[in-house]
Amino acid sequence: MLDRRLSKPLSKWAAVLGAAVVWVISSAPTAWALVKAEAMTLDYQVQHSDVILRGTCVDTTTGFINKHIVTTYKIAVKKYIKAPGKMSVESKPVIFVSQVGGRVSIPLPIEESYPEMAALYSGEEVILFLQSPESTPAGVRAKYDQYVAEGRLKPSPLMSNYQLTTLNISKLTVVKDAKTGAEVVTRIALDRFGVLPSEEAVKSYVKALESQTRFITVKRGNQTVQIPVQVGKPVSGEGATAPGGATPRIEEKIRQMQGFTTTWESFQQQVEGIMRGEKSSTPSPVGGTSSAQPTRTFQPRKDQ
Repeated sequence: MLDRRLSKPLSKWAAVLGAAVVWVISSAPTAWALVKAEAMTLDYQVQHSDVILRGTCVDTTTGFINKHIVTTYKIAVKKYIKAPGKMSVESKPVIFVSQVGGRVSIPLPIEESYPEMAALYSGEEVILFLQSPESTPAGVRAKYDQYVAEGRLKPSPLMSNYQLTTLNISKLTVVKDAKTGAEVVTRIALDRFGVLPSEEAVKSYVKALESQTRFITVKRGNQTVQIPVQVGKPVSGEGATAPGGATPRIEEKIRQMQGFTTTWESFQQQVEGIMRGEKSSTPSPVGGTSSAQPTRTFQPRKDQ
């Protein structure tokens, strides 16, 4: 299989506009949020997502579109925690979520992946923070429509479906505690082990969590390695101080959010509190990666 891994994560809109100019890519708000580390907090995810849902991945499709592999997940919605207007499970029981990356076998076996990519498998119960197609920046939408009309781009599901607000930071997994049976919301942070995300690796990790298996075997590059399976515990930020006695709120939240976990009930309470305008007093147990999302430019083909 040709491994078409990206050495750097793509800006959210870069792969949409395969022939985009620099200003289009650098205008993506998500890239700037990551640089400032704001997207690493639960507050940011709640405030900047159009939709927050709990649901189950029921199907996955991939395709090679505009020089990139695009994966689309079909999500059967169990509950909308945040949604616009009268949107409900009854009115919209299914949502489609697309992202850059994945694996195709035609015309050649090719995989495109990067550490900050999210991975979902069929049957996985997830919490997703999403932005709607209507949130696409006007400049990106105009340029995209122009290129499609000119035949320079093919219509992309990245422009018609929902997208994760901030890559894998915006995806959590719901598992059951093997001892208590309680529902737990956790982040499967394979990137901290140097393992690129894949459906197989995430599925193996979740099954190990629920069966209390201590290690799983996964692929890391050309090697087969064992990584520990563990669920972190929410840690209060109280008492953590920076030089001079100040509390390092953002820094401490980011440090403590790496793979932390909370109960489903506590997660709902935290999200609802932020939606009411309350500031969380303790670090939110929602993880993510600390690397920023750099810009990446694409040039038109010579025949364009």
